[in-house]
Amino acid sequence: MTLFKQIAIVFSIFIILTMGSVIYLNFKSANEFIQNQLYSVSEDTATSLGLSLSINIPKDGEDLSTMETMINAIFDRGYYEYIKLKDMDGKVLINNQNRLKIKSVPDWFVKIINLKVPTAKTQISSGWIPYGILSVKLHSGYAYLQIWNTFLDMSKTFLILVFVVLLGLYFLLKTILKPLKGVEKQAIAITKNDFIIQEKLPFTTEFKNVVIGMNKMVKKVKEIFEHEATIVQKYNKLLYNDSDTGMGNRKFFSLRLSSFLNHQDEKSSGTVVLFVLNNFEKTKQKLGYKELSQYINKLAEVFYKVTQNVEERVVTRLKDSDFAIILPNTNYEKTKQIVEEFFELSNKIKSEKLKNIKEFYISAGATYYDDEDTQKEILARADFALSSAKMKQEEYIHFHEVINNESLMELGQEEWHRLITNALKRDGIKLALQAVKNQNKEIFHQEAYLRISNDDGKFYPARVFMPMINSLNLSDEVDKKVISRAFELSKNNPIAINIAPSFINNTKNIFWLENLMRMPSNKYAQISFEASNYAVLNNLENFISFSKLVRELNFTFGIDNFDIQTSSLEYLQDLNPAYIKADKSFFIDMNSKNESSYQSFYILTKSLEINLIATAIENVKEEEKLKEIDIKLMQGAYIDEPSIQK
Repeated sequence: MTLFKQIAIVFSIFIILTMGSVIYLNFKSANEFIQNQLYSVSEDTATSLGLSLSINIPKDGEDLSTMETMINAIFDRGYYEYIKLKDMDGKVLINNQNRLKIKSVPDWFVKIINLKVPTAKTQISSGWIPYGILSVKLHSGYAYLQIWNTFLDMSKTFLILVFVVLLGLYFLLKTILKPLKGVEKQAIAITKNDFIIQEKLPFTTEFKNVVIGMNKMVKKVKEIFEHEATIVQKYNKLLYNDSDTGMGNRKFFSLRLSSFLNHQDEKSSGTVVLFVLNNFEKTKQKLGYKELSQYINKLAEVFYKVTQNVEERVVTRLKDSDFAIILPNTNYEKTKQIVEEFFELSNKIKSEKLKNIKEFYISAGATYYDDEDTQKEILARADFALSSAKMKQEEYIHFHEVINNESLMELGQEEWHRLITNALKRDGIKLALQAVKNQNKEIFHQEAYLRISNDDGKFYPARVFMPMINSLNLSDEVDKKVISRAFELSKNNPIAINIAPSFINNTKNIFWLENLMRMPSNKYAQISFEASNYAVLNNLENFISFSKLVRELNFTFGIDNFDIQTSSLEYLQDLNPAYIKADKSFFIDMNSKNESSYQSFYILTKSLEINLIATAIENVKEEEKLKEIDIKLMQGAYIDEPSIQK
């Protein structure tokens, strides 16, 4: 119960008891006054009537007609319950009685009040001889009516006063406790990794001191977060960026390639291209480092320009004269177009001095990769292709003969459409699950990878059919099938599924998913939605809204294939992911090159309550290294092989 409600209840009870007591005492006094008034009137009537009757006492043999007339006159003129005249032996001589009948007063009120109207008595005498006893009792109906009206007036007054006082109390407490509400918001915001500063200070001294203290604490927490984030960004730049051009370096190339190979989707296949500036050292000696440095900086811009339409492309400088690009989900034909455009633009940016040096030219070697390759195999093929290109002794790109046979299956668009639609109809959409485990080998969750089976029961990985699904505009339908299947499986174990930007950018899809999450049958489903860091950064607002939605419905959101691509990590506060998945090299390299940088990153994620998950674990040596740096959650072929759920 909130402090406001507690104070309001206590004050309300106090006010009601106080006012109730005052009204009760007033009502009691009014009741006693009316009873005394009734007795006084009865006594006056009995006294005056008794004196009148004493003068008209009948003599022997006379009747009581005169006395009866006098009593009737008084009885009819007043409001009496009865007037009785008895002789000294108790015999009733005259009895005028009015049956007790009370109008306009509820029976329950009469029973509760039970008003006792006193009877006034007086003795009638003839000289010194007593004649009889006259009893007069006023009718209580009038008294009940008076008391009832008094009760109504007091009740109305009580209700009006209570309403006015409680209303005033409500606004008073709202005003006084408003700063406390702000403090509560600050505290809740900190737990959600948001930092709110209260600019307006309350006038109450105690609350003012509390707000000032909270503001100072929030500022310090924010400064710590920003300090740790700055350290991480600084050392990440030193670790993964070329100091001259700002491009990624060899470590960044290795990290991203490893991440792609572990993608288990369309980005786990593509093309790697190595470039070399031939006769670099001789040219530098002739023209000087400054001339070449200017050219290389312009060349970096060309690399980014020609690859800008390739999602998640990687552009790196391996050493002074060597460059490499990774083009996910890109075939040889598209790669050739990109490289030819690169050659054209690279020649245009050459200075006249460079153009005059004929032996200074660029060679390129390309090879296809997929998730069945190792980095060593890919680089060996690319190096061989580059060596072959250099033998031409002119600007040239050589493609390694190994090609992606699966992705180039001789299926037309209609055949692909039939295969995919049949899979949707006959439950051919399958999920391969790979576990993320902690150090005790307990399952944290199982990541789901999409597979499609044909009529013969052959399964195809996502990198084979996803490009065709996208081109046939069936991605939303397939995604819904995957999500529905994941909800079914999550009743037994937590499931993590990848959510595409194209899916959450469609409001109809979000409406469908929200209804699915709100279904009573899915109340206990254990689903984590995750997206690649690249997808998140390029659709940040939508993913922040999506993350908030899934958290509100008791599901979780995580980031896959994480790396530090921006100058700020503040988006992690807004996104508030439950976990971050990154290639094991990301953690190992950061710790080995600068332990304080890793500690800053570790502190930063801990402060945001983000779990760290290392992926692509291939052997026990990597597992042990990660344990040493306190990475508790791991995923990879060594931890668990993906298994298809039939």
